[in-house]
Amino acid sequence: MRRRAVRVGAVLSFVWLACVVLHTVLSGRWWPMLLPDLAPPLLLVAVPVLLGVPAVLGVVGAHRNPRRWAPVAAGVASLALGAGQSGLNLDAFGRNPAPVPAGALHVVAWNTQYWDQDEDPGAFYAYLHAFDADVYLLQEYLNWNDDTPVRLDDTARLHAEFPGYTIATDGELLTLSRLPITASRALDNTRWYASTPAGSDFPEFWRAKTLRTDIRAGDQVVSLYNAHIPVQLDTSSGVFTPAFLGAVRTQAKRRSAAWAALTDDLAGNPAPRLVAGDFNTTPAMGELSHLDRILLRGQPTDGELYPTSWDARSLGLWRLDFTYHDPAMHIAQYRFRDSRGLSDHDAQELWISTAKGSTT
Repeated sequence: MRRRAVRVGAVLSFVWLACVVLHTVLSGRWWPMLLPDLAPPLLLVAVPVLLGVPAVLGVVGAHRNPRRWAPVAAGVASLALGAGQSGLNLDAFGRNPAPVPAGALHVVAWNTQYWDQDEDPGAFYAYLHAFDADVYLLQEYLNWNDDTPVRLDDTARLHAEFPGYTIATDGELLTLSRLPITASRALDNTRWYASTPAGSDFPEFWRAKTLRTDIRAGDQVVSLYNAHIPVQLDTSSGVFTPAFLGAVRTQAKRRSAAWAALTDDLAGNPAPRLVAGDFNTTPAMGELSHLDRILLRGQPTDGELYPTSWDARSLGLWRLDFTYHDPAMHIAQYRFRDSRGLSDHDAQELWISTAKGSTT
């Protein structure tokens, strides 16, 4: 029995290594990878560790047989290759968050899950008020009915709830700022892919997945990008249907267009930049390289070894929400906050400052 387990474990170790190599090469470059990319990134660490048990058993007492060490080497290789994509936050493990410096900019980014469509509006706004943030980057400022996005106008209540704040909005994206807004515009992705369905009465939802808002913070202007990359799957036509793969392909095109619009604007913007929102992308997905090449990826500072943000209402095994920032910016504290059942996403809360010092 032990010998059979060792053989099976050896085969699986090599198969897993091949899967990790293919994933590393193809994720973010070949659209069908959006389907296997749905798996929790933690598997990139958990699987080689589990397969390591029979591999180690196979080398016990077999020091003169180099072939017995091959599965161990395969497991170590897959673990080394996959650990950086697993979402493990080793940098913050065991560390205490730094004190928030005076004048740091307090930012909250949150996918609201269709605003307060199925929730108590009072509880929804109370949740936002509890942060008392300088800037809110909010996604899904809309309702959703019968697989169709529905435009929302909650401006009157927003002004009443947040006096002194300025509102910038386009499509499903809304930014609230108590600091002066100097400019605001949505990043139009139709240059890369015109994805608005025929007959849609909410074209802004489809053409703009990032809202750039420039705010005056102290003696400088900072660009804040409120982003919501489209989800990988469109199951409106079902899953086990001929149309399913076509829908995944369409979503891949929409995602690529959203990434292109965002990175194109970032490349031409000399101001200090921060991008935050729901990327519908895990740490294991190669699409994050679009931003990794330009900005620094923020990591939570609260010591959480495996930070997650989705699904906040059930088994949270995925991190889909991120913050990226310029090297000139410093994140003093960064954490995910429980959305109290109001959304399937936890909120991102962070305090940032710049090399120039105070931002408020």
